[in-house]
Amino acid sequence: MTGRSAKRADTVDIVQGLRRVVKALQTYSQDVRHAYGLTGPQLWALKTLQHNGRMSTGRLAAALAVHQSSASILIDRLDNRGLVRRTRGRRDHRFVDVELTKRGAALAADAPEAAQGRLLHALEAMPAREVRRIKHAVTRLVQAMEASDVHARFFFADG
Repeated sequence: MTGRSAKRADTVDIVQGLRRVVKALQTYSQDVRHAYGLTGPQLWALKTLQHNGRMSTGRLAAALAVHQSSASILIDRLDNRGLVRRTRGRRDHRFVDVELTKRGAALAADAPEAAQGRLLHALEAMPAREVRRIKHAVTRLVQAMEASDVHARFFFADG
């Protein structure tokens, strides 16, 4: 295989791999919504709280790799469904902690791991050097697609 045809084959493999990852995330998200009435991000937040216990809004946002405002919208929706509760800090009322309710804990215990969480954990399990190479490649793809200004909070959900 020549250098040009090898590069073309690699390019096709990358596109196919990205399609598989996106399709797996999309299918999983649809399955979770159908089976549990939750979006993928909502499930991910419940599973994160199940694993970590009570968390500040900022810590939860960091764990979900999103901006704090996106986490707040997500928490609003979970709170409205009675799956989480917010508590204000005793010393400083500006700080808000989030924890599962009994109903939220039961749902989190029954539900599978969130797909976006699996993606994040898979990346975290890779060597730092490999993650940096992937980050560099993804950054270049985002720039080439002129998508640097696209605001994306979560895959396939508004929160």
